[in-house]
Amino acid sequence: MATKKIITRVCPKCGEIFETHAYDVINGTLDTAIREEVILGRIFDFTCPACSHCFRSPYSMAYKDMEREYLVFLDMDEKDEAFNDMDQTGTDRTGEDQNIDEQIKETRALFPTYRIRVVHDMMDFIEKIHIFSAGLNDKIITYLGYKIKDDVTVKMRKAKQPVQVHKALFDSLKGKEGEINFGLLSNSPKPIFVTTPTRDYEYLLKKSPLRQKFEETDGLYQIDECWAAGIDKVLIA
Repeated sequence: MATKKIITRVCPKCGEIFETHAYDVINGTLDTAIREEVILGRIFDFTCPACSHCFRSPYSMAYKDMEREYLVFLDMDEKDEAFNDMDQTGTDRTGEDQNIDEQIKETRALFPTYRIRVVHDMMDFIEKIHIFSAGLNDKIITYLGYKIKDDVTVKMRKAKQPVQVHKALFDSLKGKEGEINFGLLSNSPKPIFVTTPTRDYEYLLKKSPLRQKFEETDGLYQIDECWAAGIDKVLIA
């Protein structure tokens, strides 16, 4: 079952400081009703009790799935981001969570077969849940997303279009069509989606000289764009 904690938030509109309940750990297997709220990001929405202003303010928490055996930590680096104990988004940054390393150690002891991931962004957090729920290897999806972003950026630059792509996130898997869809976060007024064939995924998983890079590795918990860029650096070297 889901566990909760009390956190402090500051309304970015009127400056009201208030305490509220937030999730500490959500069990996607047992808390099926909450899962949709996680996917939509609604668990990070708050309403100021003074002025009724609604705002989104992500906080550190964890999401686990007992069936697919994974746990994703959203670590917002509260202590590192401190600015007079609060940041510009209205988030209290003081002593909100136990050290992430301690949580990982505890998880490894209790669930030795679980895949563990640590992310520092709400969208990355939601993407990991999407990837694992689809039964996919997140390392391969992250690498494909990194390459897609790189390819689209080059094409936009050559076409002299003022579109800046910030990130490519996994959107969905269409097994029958053999397609993996990615949504691009960009400054474009219209949504941009890119499709790659599942055979690219299968190649990286089974035949690519890089396939060992996509295997589970003890102690490697941050699988993100920086990790993916590191693979390309090894290839170039």
